[in-house]
Amino acid sequence: MRKLTAALPLLFVPILVAGCNTGTGSVSKSDVESKAGSVFHDKSHEDAKSVACDGDLDAKVDATQKCTITAGDGQAWAVTAKVTKVDDDTAFYDLNFTDKYVAPDDIAGNVSNFYQEKVGVAPKSSTCTGLLRGATGTSVRCVVTESDGTRWGVTATTTNVEGDQVNYDMIVDDKPLA
Repeated sequence: MRKLTAALPLLFVPILVAGCNTGTGSVSKSDVESKAGSVFHDKSHEDAKSVACDGDLDAKVDATQKCTITAGDGQAWAVTAKVTKVDDDTAFYDLNFTDKYVAPDDIAGNVSNFYQEKVGVAPKSSTCTGLLRGATGTSVRCVVTESDGTRWGVTATTTNVEGDQVNYDMIVDDKPLA
């Protein structure tokens, strides 16, 4: 088993959702759920198992609505939609994840660097799926593909969070993937 500890600063950039024609003075629950599911897919590289919001989002500046996204692995992610601007019949809103996380592309970059340190050559590719929650003990799986096509599994597990930085270990499987 090969192990490396990594740390990444957590960036919390609200995701501005394009305006939605409200006509009724609110953004429908289904529209907010659809946008939240799309944002989750963009961030995690996986489809949400489900998305549920408490109701419609009032088209008033600073109005909020809470939603829960359930990932394929069963983890629930809290997201808040907040209206930032209303222009005629169009509401613009941000979607913010409540929990800290590390995006899979950031982890994959560290996995590639880890592999290159250990092996001496960059891998052909490194991919991770899912958000790594900034909570001790949570993990995501990654795959490193060598130039000859051999694939290795890597588990990234959060060890702790210090302020805006998540620390995690990466452990390579003892055997290549089948």
